[in-house]
Amino acid sequence: MSSTLSPETIPNLVARNLENIPSDPFYIYAKLESNEIVTITHLEFGRATHRAAHVLRPNREGQDGKVVAILAESDTMLYHAILVGLMTANFIPFPISPRNSPSAIFQLLRNSSCHHIIATRVTLSPLLARLQKHLAEVDFALDIQEVPSFQEIYPNIGAETPDHAFQPYPKPQISANFNDVFMYIHSSGSTGFPKAVAQTYRAFTHWMSGIVPEVRTHVQAPIGNMGLPAFHLLGINSQLLQPLSGICVAVYPPTATSPDAFPMIPSPDNILQHARKTKCRSLTTVPTLLVTWFDSPDALTSLTTLHTIIWGGGPLPQRVGDVLVNAGVHLLTGYGATETGDIAALWPHDGDATDWGWFRILHRLNVRWVPQGDGTFECQILTSETWVPMVQNLENPAGYATSDLCVNHPRKKHLWRLVGRLDDTIVHTSGEKTVPAPMENIITCSPLVTAAIAFGHERAQTGILIETPPELQIDVKNPIQLADLRNTVWPVIEEANAIAPGFSRIFKEMILFTSPDKPLPRAGKGTVLRKAAISLYATEIDAIYNTVEEQLNAIDSIEAPTVWVNASIQAWLLKVATSVCNFTKISPTVDLRQQGFDSLTATVFRLHIVKALRSRDLANAAAAIPQNLVYSRPVISQISSFLEALVGGTLTDIEIQRGPGTDYSVPFPPETVVELRSDGGIPLIMFPGIRGTIDAAMALRANFSGTLWGIQITDSTPISPLSAQAAFFADKIREKRPHGPYRLTGYSGTSVVAVAVAKLLEESDEQVLQLSFIDHFPLMWTMESMQASLRKAGLSPDSTFANTIQLLRLDPLYGPESDRLKEFEAASAGSSAAKKADVESLHIGKQMILSLSNFLRDFFEPDVSMSASEYADSINHWLSSVKAPLSALTAELGVIATMSDAVRRDWGDLGANGCRKPVKHYFVTGVGHYGILGDKRTAGFLQQY
Repeated sequence: MSSTLSPETIPNLVARNLENIPSDPFYIYAKLESNEIVTITHLEFGRATHRAAHVLRPNREGQDGKVVAILAESDTMLYHAILVGLMTANFIPFPISPRNSPSAIFQLLRNSSCHHIIATRVTLSPLLARLQKHLAEVDFALDIQEVPSFQEIYPNIGAETPDHAFQPYPKPQISANFNDVFMYIHSSGSTGFPKAVAQTYRAFTHWMSGIVPEVRTHVQAPIGNMGLPAFHLLGINSQLLQPLSGICVAVYPPTATSPDAFPMIPSPDNILQHARKTKCRSLTTVPTLLVTWFDSPDALTSLTTLHTIIWGGGPLPQRVGDVLVNAGVHLLTGYGATETGDIAALWPHDGDATDWGWFRILHRLNVRWVPQGDGTFECQILTSETWVPMVQNLENPAGYATSDLCVNHPRKKHLWRLVGRLDDTIVHTSGEKTVPAPMENIITCSPLVTAAIAFGHERAQTGILIETPPELQIDVKNPIQLADLRNTVWPVIEEANAIAPGFSRIFKEMILFTSPDKPLPRAGKGTVLRKAAISLYATEIDAIYNTVEEQLNAIDSIEAPTVWVNASIQAWLLKVATSVCNFTKISPTVDLRQQGFDSLTATVFRLHIVKALRSRDLANAAAAIPQNLVYSRPVISQISSFLEALVGGTLTDIEIQRGPGTDYSVPFPPETVVELRSDGGIPLIMFPGIRGTIDAAMALRANFSGTLWGIQITDSTPISPLSAQAAFFADKIREKRPHGPYRLTGYSGTSVVAVAVAKLLEESDEQVLQLSFIDHFPLMWTMESMQASLRKAGLSPDSTFANTIQLLRLDPLYGPESDRLKEFEAASAGSSAAKKADVESLHIGKQMILSLSNFLRDFFEPDVSMSASEYADSINHWLSSVKAPLSALTAELGVIATMSDAVRRDWGDLGANGCRKPVKHYFVTGVGHYGILGDKRTAGFLQQY
């Protein structure tokens, strides 16, 4: 990456603009007392940077390359003139947020070897006093210099001409190198102390060739950038790099024109006011302001008049963005980090404008998306010729792992959405993981909430810390006020719970409110510092969990059953329930919720059952107790029957998760569409293999997050013709979910059934977001051997079952000596020892093969001698006419392992590459045709819709 050329520098760019476009606007602002617009030209800003250099380093005294921090409450136009003035003087500027604590500032100074600060000593005197005290304790030398006055730097404000007195600052004697540091920027400190990140001229070159040209090309100016912090990456990009590239930027009027005066404090109202006064066509902002504006009709009207709003710096709740976009606001999502720069391409592709919450990465970057096994991916920026991250924590290849968790768009694979961070993930004592951002985004969308932080790391339950607007703040020690406020915010908590898996859901008693005297700590860009907030409220959080633990301890003396039969279990449960409800008499046949159970007592009750099972060495049973135990089985007699069957090992996974009023003496009803998991979101609907059982979906369920439905063939299912079967399945799906969008996946040889159902749903003007295939692909039916069978007499059930036996032998899950293989062989051979269920499923399988054979043979046109390629084309055309995006998984030891080496060379992806439509394909190593269903990678892949 070396170059013999010298890099572009900011002082050089300022000098070139001063010479070539001196009269063009750099900044504009509106006077406070009127609507008169004042223009700061490139001439005036350029001269201001030279004047600042003269003040900060007279006569080039001292050593080149000194790091100088800026810690100031200054107007934007003065702040950036000083920033560039330091560069002009051949110093390295380090803008630091005055919102940092003295200890955080010390860390930044030490890590950048900075011993000199330019500061507003009057307005920041309390902070500087605490800083100097801290530095004295650690024996760290620091020189503090007053910020140059506004009048020194801008003596002819808004009226600078070439005739005014001006002395250029001497040019440096040494040329810059691409690897030289030109400034430091610190991270926001969202995950701990802010970090000093050195920025090189190479980074600056990439920035100026990346996001800045997109803004200049696509976003109408003037752009209102007045509400952004000047020390942050977003502020530096918007308030300095944009105007340097020729974009007119609107800022606040100067008000800090004396040592004791402050710059204008941004507010939702004054940002829009000054955007209107300066006739801005676009605006750059942060989510907290958009959340405020979307609820105001007047503000919303103002936003709709703008060409573009660029937003970034944190998550924007979905409902807020939807309201804005539906009102006509054009939102563009920014994404970046101090360590990488701004890396999202701003302008959307055609058809992407409504996907406001998604971003795509600049094409100049080399990005690696690392799956986390739950449908999320970590974004990693790899080092390349065209983009180098400024922090590199990866090797082979080098790059920067951001710790940002994103999800891929279900249809547009070039789009991504930020959903959280690796270090924000909450790991419960159960081992389950909660990604808090989606729930927090819904909660903060409410006007009742200004901030929300989920907690629960190494705890059994998730809790939420909520900050309310000042008018709603309460005495958090007053139980009546606390209960009232919990009830007030409960509807939005329920809304968040609806999209969360069961183990992540928040009970009413796990809601904690902030105290007016303990405001949440925030980063410079306004986002809440998660770890600092949880640390600040550690005592209150511990108290909530202690309440639960105390109730558990109070009933620990109630000995768990030694024999887990219904009568003893019920007697024990009654004692536990009585203790939980403060010794209120409990009936075994009345709904517990009618007898005083609330969410907290239900939680304690469930936790005690889990604890008791573990004490009796029944860990597997304990792990299977569902989170919604009391809500799905609200009567003691139901719970005792459930526990007896659970400990006895007679329940299937689906029976464990069944809903209210379940009678476990009744077999599971033969439904066509079976709900296997209900954890929010659009259900994934899985079609069965040839034998029509729900086994495949049951195996997938173990690792799947979200809602999962399985399709099974029952006595009422028309097996032939296949078109009637597909119509029947489509109708049953619509009975359960009348309208889309839908997600479908087919397993094994009936992949064409999934295609047929998808087409029927789409023909009804419903949207299918996902069509996936597991260890099979419909084009496999066009293989030479398959065509030969179809041309002769159709598919043979015997040969198909022989292939099943081969797949069982090859699969590491079973193998040649497994009982399952022997059972299947017995059923295939018609042995009297065969299990009834296997015999019945094989009978269905034979019918399915005949139905499938007739369906596929219809692609050979009657009375026409079709070539192999013509037949393949007809199936390919039929498959490719599906609107849904296609994806496929192939098991390394599955179907392809039954092929010869010669065939495998052409069909190693089971035909996915031959499809006319793009197919997202994933090769699952080390698993067979059956083992692929229970593999975590399979579940993760299917969740990436």
